[in-house]
Amino acid sequence: MRRRLPRYAATLVLAAPVSLSLAQAAELSGLCRNDLTLDKDQLAASLIRTYPVSTAYLSVGKEPAPLSSPRALVAWLLQKRAAEKASGQACQGDSCNVDHMAEEVQRLLDGKDPQIKPSGRSDVTAFFRDNNRAGLSCTTAQATPAMAYAGSALAMGVAPTAAGGAATPAAGPATPATSTTSAPAVAQQAGWMDHVRVRGNPDQLSIDHRDKAGFASVDRARLALANDDVAQSRTNDVVVYTGYSLDKRPLGEPGSTYEAVPYVGFKQNRVTTYDAGNRDVTTTRTTQVGMLSAFHFAHADTANTEDLTARPDYLINNTDGSRLLTVNFTLTPVRPGGLNDFLRWGNGLAFKPILIGQSRNGIYINRGDPDVYDQHRDFIRLGAQAGFTLSSTNPALPFDFTTTFTGLKALQGDRSIHYWKSVLTYNFNQNVGLSLDYSNGLLPDTGDAERKWGLAVSSKF
Repeated sequence: MRRRLPRYAATLVLAAPVSLSLAQAAELSGLCRNDLTLDKDQLAASLIRTYPVSTAYLSVGKEPAPLSSPRALVAWLLQKRAAEKASGQACQGDSCNVDHMAEEVQRLLDGKDPQIKPSGRSDVTAFFRDNNRAGLSCTTAQATPAMAYAGSALAMGVAPTAAGGAATPAAGPATPATSTTSAPAVAQQAGWMDHVRVRGNPDQLSIDHRDKAGFASVDRARLALANDDVAQSRTNDVVVYTGYSLDKRPLGEPGSTYEAVPYVGFKQNRVTTYDAGNRDVTTTRTTQVGMLSAFHFAHADTANTEDLTARPDYLINNTDGSRLLTVNFTLTPVRPGGLNDFLRWGNGLAFKPILIGQSRNGIYINRGDPDVYDQHRDFIRLGAQAGFTLSSTNPALPFDFTTTFTGLKALQGDRSIHYWKSVLTYNFNQNVGLSLDYSNGLLPDTGDAERKWGLAVSSKF
């Protein structure tokens, strides 16, 4: 059964230095502490970098993969593979890399590496568990254990290299080489639908639906219909942004990427009021077109990542005639098992703290009708969005709740932004749900006032 995986899994197991040479694989550093004991967390991180596995392998099993640390993840992988071997399953793809991890640790525990000495007895499966007291010591502070099977892992984990280009990680599970002359694994090609993005917020069009931690918190496209018998009104609310992700390109450090997502957007709020038999209709409608540029920065020595987006956008207000050109930026630091990533609790819930830096800057090409002309002033705004997502990991209770507050200080212009939004969604599946939402404040894009709640059919792809 597949489960949602936070971004930490994808970063830790797929963002390994895929262009790593055999010499680099053997030159792992920072494993030995000042007292010459070997750091199990650093060893686990080195094993994962050298023998990567796909997120598909992590998402299958009775227990969720622990993503709090490299050590916990390797302990889980070794236990999972031990159970597979006990049931007679031969290694294939990812599980072969886990076998290599076990073989490397066994070599160290058997004292077969002259730079590393075992202290205490332990079997491989239990070595990385928190309650295991067995350890390894370094002969020198610069000791670096050799990775004897790195050559096989590189052949399995790297897709063919284009002429003059850098290697890129295989999209699907790796396939072990059957001989020294066998061809490298070929990256699985994504279908065209995998590039389609449908969201309720254009800043989130860069988040792939396979990025479970990021995808869980994206705003959904929505269609709301509501009747108010007291106020004698009917409301129709539509919000949708649709983009198409162009192929990602490698950028600098292995695992870092650039992606462009052209998009169009449509928003409409239509309120029909019936008073003494008279029908009054108020409609606010905007359309947008833009290009989201998304930069994902990975680091060779840590699982921490940063996501930077730059989004030029042209907004047409079909109601008041205004035309707004904006350039928007977001910065999302991801700290695995912490900031902008899920913390799994044992009670069937997962918690994700959200903190995203934002800058919104706009110039009015046309300030619109005379009654709104003075309100539409050019602006530069800087601030952040903070909040959290609470998500159920119990398939029998598929809900998530997200609440955020956006505060942007006006460095130019007279309107600072304060916008609060909360959404509770019951998920029929990964893409469609029923959402109850409330929002209050000034919209970050335009600065227009908004205060509403609604029940809507919502969707995200």
